[in-house]
Amino acid sequence: MAQGAQDQLMTVADVISAMRISRSTWQKLVAQKRTPPIVRIGTVQRIRPDAFEAWLGQHENAAAENT
Repeated sequence: MAQGAQDQLMTVADVISAMRISRSTWQKLVAQKRTPPIVRIGTVQRIRPDAFEAWLGQHENAAAENT
């Protein structure tokens, strides 16, 4: 993957900051397979911004349907 393409990916820190959750909560979501799709580059985890937005939108829609 080109360096420019990797720069466009979100880090786990970016995602947990955007969601305002702790790293331990993130790890629980990972263990439950309830995260946006993760791109693994060796041991590094990255998330595509469009996949994160879509995942967030699905959760917003699900919450709205349950109210």
